[in-house]
Amino acid sequence: MNLEQLKFGFIVMQWVVLTMIGIYTWLANRQTASAQELLELRTRITALEEHVRHLPDQTAVTDLLGDMKAVRAELSGVKDALAPLARSLDRINDYLLREKT
Repeated sequence: MNLEQLKFGFIVMQWVVLTMIGIYTWLANRQTASAQELLELRTRITALEEHVRHLPDQTAVTDLLGDMKAVRAELSGVKDALAPLARSLDRINDYLLREKT
């Protein structure tokens, strides 16, 4: 082997090693990005689980529906009680407007 062949072989070996390092770096960065994405997803899942933990369950919603029905019934009763009062107030207002003079 002469010196030119040795130089050529060394240059080829450099390119092969450099290419291998490049491929390894690319693969390692992909795995790092995947690990970062996985950490981000775990953080989001933990936040969602904490949020869901504080949501009312089915029994609480059922209790609220019962309470809403009770409030609606009471409001209907108040409306029925105020209707005669409103008619009386209208009569008094009409009387006062007519008897003004």
